[in-house]
Amino acid sequence: MFVFEEDYCFDWPVKVAYPTGGGEEIREFTARFRLPADELQIFEPDKDPDDKAAEDNAAPPAPTDIRALIARSRDRLAQYWIGWTGIETPAGTPLPFSEDTRARLLKQRPIRLAIDAALSEAILGIREKN
Repeated sequence: MFVFEEDYCFDWPVKVAYPTGGGEEIREFTARFRLPADELQIFEPDKDPDDKAAEDNAAPPAPTDIRALIARSRDRLAQYWIGWTGIETPAGTPLPFSEDTRARLLKQRPIRLAIDAALSEAILGIREKN
């Protein structure tokens, strides 16, 4: 039987590629994500999918700088990345989830890209090619 859960959450593996000695080192953990209520939110997080009037009167997107694009990406990912397991401190203790810690992690490009790839893979079925 199918049971509809309006606020569905799930765990998904994340592979972070850190640069090292001309190659990369893959570090893995498990992210906990919240499924967006509407798939349009993945692409347009600031837009209410039920607001038809705003959609009809929408202006074309304004050009923006790279800082604004990265900030928007971080904000979008933070809406859906709600926890983790398998991330440790240098002392070997589990790194507890908090909004501040998540924000610090998303500032590192390899982590942000890995979270974005994992979310896309999980929700959209888009897998990165090797």
